[in-house]
Amino acid sequence: MAKSIDKNLKKLPLGSIRPTGWLKDEMLHMCDLQKKLGALQGLVKNGEWTGGESLPRYVRGLTLLAAALDDKNLKDRMTGFFLPILNSANEGGDFGPMQFRSQTPQIEAVKALLSYYEYTGSERVLAFLKRYFKNQFNTYDVTACWHTSRARLLEEIPAMEAVYRETDLEWLQDLGEKLRDSSNDWFKLADKFVYKHNAHRYISQAALKRIQKTVALYEKQDQLPPKVKPLTPELIEKEWKKQIKDVETNGVNLAKAVKYPAVYGRFVGDDALKGLSLKLISALMKNHGTAAGMFTSDFHLSGSDPVRGIDVQASVEMIESLVEVIKETGDFECADILERIAYNVIPAACFEDCGAVQDILLVNQVEASVNRRLPRCESEFSNAFLTKKLSTGAIAALSAYPLYMQAACMVKDDELNFLTYTPCDMDVYVGGCKMTISERTGYPFRNTVVFKVEYADGEPEVKINFRVPKNVTMQLISGGQVVATGSREITVKCVLRTGSTFMLKMDIPLTVEENNDGTYSLFKGNLLMSLKMPYTMTACETDRRVINVNFAKKWNISPLMSRRLRGGVRELYEDETTVVHNITSVPFSFDTPPFELRVRSKNVINWDYDVNGFTEIPRKPLYSEEALERTFIPFGCTLLHMAQFPKCLR
Repeated sequence: MAKSIDKNLKKLPLGSIRPTGWLKDEMLHMCDLQKKLGALQGLVKNGEWTGGESLPRYVRGLTLLAAALDDKNLKDRMTGFFLPILNSANEGGDFGPMQFRSQTPQIEAVKALLSYYEYTGSERVLAFLKRYFKNQFNTYDVTACWHTSRARLLEEIPAMEAVYRETDLEWLQDLGEKLRDSSNDWFKLADKFVYKHNAHRYISQAALKRIQKTVALYEKQDQLPPKVKPLTPELIEKEWKKQIKDVETNGVNLAKAVKYPAVYGRFVGDDALKGLSLKLISALMKNHGTAAGMFTSDFHLSGSDPVRGIDVQASVEMIESLVEVIKETGDFECADILERIAYNVIPAACFEDCGAVQDILLVNQVEASVNRRLPRCESEFSNAFLTKKLSTGAIAALSAYPLYMQAACMVKDDELNFLTYTPCDMDVYVGGCKMTISERTGYPFRNTVVFKVEYADGEPEVKINFRVPKNVTMQLISGGQVVATGSREITVKCVLRTGSTFMLKMDIPLTVEENNDGTYSLFKGNLLMSLKMPYTMTACETDRRVINVNFAKKWNISPLMSRRLRGGVRELYEDETTVVHNITSVPFSFDTPPFELRVRSKNVINWDYDVNGFTEIPRKPLYSEEALERTFIPFGCTLLHMAQFPKCLR
């Protein structure tokens, strides 16, 4: 076996972290969603792969859920859906779906196969990947690759790294260099980010349509029409130059690319590259970030306006990228962004039972329907909820929580690193010993975390690093005594043995944060708070798979804030009142959220719809004289959202 080239933190193997509590309930809802999606036509037909990239993305989500929940039925189902992918390979090692020329499905399949291999250790999959990479190495120079496929070539690096660890084949690193050299130059973009405004400033809608038409012509038709030029290497390069702004402003591409410098740097042994991943994250959040924790893209970069779309598929890709960057850097700001996406974007994009999912959501969203079409958005259904449809948002959502859970604990030699907090059981190998640690918590809805070593086959001395979430102070308590206190990190050394128990107690105040666009939002830790308002729900008359949701009452309300700053931080004019509810088996419930806040607020008289029917925040807001108490709940508990507000001072 080749020596591992990991130099930094290591994720626990798939299946080593198992959810409990509210997180398990959420994953069980996602299991119900995957059953509905798997029963739909469009993934497999007569045992053959027909679903383009939808099949590998679906089966990867299925694999991650099966590993997390240790569910035999899911494992059997997972294996059945992988067979069409494995059986699509030819003798040379190439593979792919029927009637599809793009390499994007293969790239997504490589990721799915890696997850399958990591979980099962299947030698068949390892040999399959080896043959494919060898074929790619031999034929890449004459393979047509452009647009999305070319932009995402570095998605294959983790799978190549896994094969390299098992085989020590040097040509794999040569292939990695080929892919980097021919792919989009994401490293250059990370070093100098040029897309600081809405993407339409850099590429017109007409140009996007021309690119889409050209790509569809060459990648999806069995036979080219007469008088259409064949796709030669020269034509590919010519068209690729026209496509660069399209691929570089696409939200899914960017969310994937965030991890490329860190992952490629690990593969080639260049530890300095991981800094570019951090630079790209910072640039995206500075120029296009929202209070929900994710940058806008519908499906291209859209600025920081709360009525521009957040792509759910891009959000899940960002979760994966953040986990990889955290693994390489240990960066705590990445962990805060990760929590914000997992606690806010993912649950808000789904019905509370995951029965319907959006492809696009908004931070300020008073209507989710086909009647409110986002400007320049390419989504067929705009921001409506979709059920019984193989939508990009629904398929992506399957992977969200299992990917997020990978950051719960990472190890390094004799170190345990708890980077996010979530209810789970975890099997770890640290300090030369195997142990099982349970983590019991209602975080982010509650403020305590209890760790217990359920089993240990030794008594190692271990260094434990606890990340302290943003806007939180934390105490480490052991034996009834406060051992340490911190506002960003707590580090201790201790001997762990069976029965060892320690607790984290957090002070999570309500904070007021200013957003990039000058609006303000309320947070409890990394939980974004949204105005609680009743809504109506109706099925679309022309397509029963589409569900429209509308606010039933006026939404133009802003919390009342103090004119004075305390320590440079703005606060509410009056302290909020907190009402705590039980955390039910539907954690992100609208009717019974884990807690509610009652906040003194005012009506914004001139806050109304803009010309497109969205809630454009007025530049000079006018407020009512009377201030009333309004209810705010976690953003993820809402189907419609109002979470970025104009500054209302008293």
